[in-house]
Amino acid sequence: MKKSLLALATLLAAQAVLADDLMTAWNAAQKADATYRAAYNALLAGRENAVLGRALLLPKVTLSSNATRTNSEYDSGNQSKSASTDQTGTTLGYTLSLTQPIYRVEAWAGYDQQKLQTELAEIQYKVAQQDLIQKVAKAYFDVALSEEKIRQINAQKEAVSKQLEQAKKSFEVGVSTITDVDSAQASFDTLLAQEIVAQNDREIKYQAYEQLTGLDPQAVVQVSDRIVPVLPQPAEVKDWVSRAEAANYGLLAQRLNLDIARREIDKFRAETAVAVDLVASYGDKHDASGISKSGGKDSTRTAQIGVVMSIPLYTGGNRSSQFRQAVARQEQLRDLVEASRLSAVQTTRQAFLGMQNGVAQVRALTQSLNSSKSLLDSTTLGKEVGVRTIVDVLNAQQQYYSTRYELTSARYNYLISRLQLAAAIGALGEPDLQSANSLLLEK
Repeated sequence: MKKSLLALATLLAAQAVLADDLMTAWNAAQKADATYRAAYNALLAGRENAVLGRALLLPKVTLSSNATRTNSEYDSGNQSKSASTDQTGTTLGYTLSLTQPIYRVEAWAGYDQQKLQTELAEIQYKVAQQDLIQKVAKAYFDVALSEEKIRQINAQKEAVSKQLEQAKKSFEVGVSTITDVDSAQASFDTLLAQEIVAQNDREIKYQAYEQLTGLDPQAVVQVSDRIVPVLPQPAEVKDWVSRAEAANYGLLAQRLNLDIARREIDKFRAETAVAVDLVASYGDKHDASGISKSGGKDSTRTAQIGVVMSIPLYTGGNRSSQFRQAVARQEQLRDLVEASRLSAVQTTRQAFLGMQNGVAQVRALTQSLNSSKSLLDSTTLGKEVGVRTIVDVLNAQQQYYSTRYELTSARYNYLISRLQLAAAIGALGEPDLQSANSLLLEK
């Protein structure tokens, strides 16, 4: 007996160690999810845009060198004036050049664009992070809820099985009719069919969770029965909508895209925009005696500095076409900003109502579960004293277990809506997941 108890304690301890909470799933998903890893690499690439933009305004320094072997043969057409010559020699040289933009509309617009691209990369990464948090939570809760469904069916099967056994014994001694046996058998068979559907659904949820996190779905922790949902604060949806319009990441990303499009218009607004650059160079050339003018080793050093101005008088219609294209692109993005704003408002309202409904549902279903349990107890007692039938008991059992499952589902839906509302206003992060996790584990 002691060995059995020790084995049971060891098994329970092992299960506790193997249990994975919501934060474990989140940490694993960050490493396992390819989409999230791609978003992080996109962030690293996007941060370089600010450096690229700054480079548009900084000087460009180039060092070039050359080594040339020259063979020159000259045949005079008039031997009395000049003789034929044959020259062979090497020319060595290098040039150091510098170009510093002084006034370039395109460079300054490009600089602003690249800074905005870096900001956009940061926003897009935060969007990916929020999306992954919600995906992890949903996959986690889906597994937990599918497990709960199986448990409810098994518990109901056990209860109905007892009723079926009692009905058969009662029928054998002539206390009850075959109708009671048939009713219990029909309920039991229905549960078997429901169990097959629930097991298939659980397997689908298992695969989705394992693909996202790489973890064993059987280690998921179940939701606490002591979760007490609270209404969102502030209590007015308009306050949440205002926050979403100001901080929703999807909306912020579209606004940045619009700002980038405006800078693109600036590049081509003036068809004959002047470009002014400071240009400086220094060169050193050495001619070997075979080709030098002096017959020795000639050296030539050249230093230049100046200002170069260029005006694109005609570009074949390229500049004006790019301007029109940029204007059309801006109008497109202006519409996308409005569409994104409306989507953010709708998502915020839905999440807010989801939390409100979750609070109301959990309260109502908690009371309903208590009532269902009382009904089941009284109906069972009524059958024992002969004032209730087995059908009444089966119906009461069905109502009780159905209410238990709906209550568990309502708790999960509340937690999901809570995360969705935080995401809608651009505030979803690990602290929100940790908060939901603490509710999940509360005993």
